[in-house]
Amino acid sequence: MAYPLGCSQSELDAALGDGDFVVLSGTTKVGFLRIRAVFEGIAYIDVHLLCDSADENIKFVLNWLARNYSIGKYYVQLLPHEQQEIDCLKRLGFTEEARLRDQLFVEGAYYDLLMLGSEDQRV
Repeated sequence: MAYPLGCSQSELDAALGDGDFVVLSGTTKVGFLRIRAVFEGIAYIDVHLLCDSADENIKFVLNWLARNYSIGKYYVQLLPHEQQEIDCLKRLGFTEEARLRDQLFVEGAYYDLLMLGSEDQRV
């Protein structure tokens, strides 16, 4: 039997926590979404996409989370080269709310960190 991540059920249970979601289009993996933290109706999430056509699938997961966890706003931190994720989130109504210049130092170079936020549904 196959599971979404291509591993056994016990490996899947060990790899995914309560806030981890595999985003599927039919039986095809199109991305992953992880809730890093939730505070006062605001969720800080990680989004990783495997294809360009994941908009509706990501939107479905975000709407499901909003209904089931009373989330009204999302924040995502991305690196500027994660263009596929940035484009998808902007198509879903996210905007760049902050750019932290030279925030990360990786392998001898500094990188900016982008903060994208969704429209606030809590008001």
